[in-house]
Amino acid sequence: MKQGSLSQRKTGFLANFIANPKERRRTNLFFMIMVVVILAGVLFVYLYQQQLLAQDFRQYKGTFKQFGSIAQIGFYAAISIYPVFLLLKNKQIKGIKWGTIELKTILQFVGKLVRTWHVPIALLSTGVVFLHVYMAIMRGFKLDFTYISGIVTVLILLPLMYMGLKRFKRNDRKWHFRLAIMFVIIFFIHANFS
Repeated sequence: MKQGSLSQRKTGFLANFIANPKERRRTNLFFMIMVVVILAGVLFVYLYQQQLLAQDFRQYKGTFKQFGSIAQIGFYAAISIYPVFLLLKNKQIKGIKWGTIELKTILQFVGKLVRTWHVPIALLSTGVVFLHVYMAIMRGFKLDFTYISGIVTVLILLPLMYMGLKRFKRNDRKWHFRLAIMFVIIFFIHANFS
């Protein structure tokens, strides 16, 4: 085998999904940060378990709901990629201007930002949501709407992440988008009606 082809060979799990090395490094970095966030949160909860469990349930619920609220903001930021690119596909925005600034130019800039940060924000939000789930279940599982809708949301999140990986090579057959819509609806219901 030639020396050049050896140096160009891709290694690692994500190399099978993400061709762009810069994007692959960013995804690896934020995946590791997600794992660290989860492990640090689990360690913190383990170390302060007595104090947390001694809290009034309303106060404890407020603590783990804060993690859910942070994840909610992050997921909505990650999902902002869809309306931005939907607007960019609209041909009618080409002529809309404010003075010398075209709307399409602004949307292209915003599109580049959301494209760059879609995966990192989604990974960080996933880490925070797993802390939310861990703290919610640690106090006891109940068969009610809140817990069931939360579990369904997480069960959709896992294949959504996998299809997100497949999306890099356009091998997801639009399942990433479909699962994202399902996730947003159930996540919204869980976050606002429980």
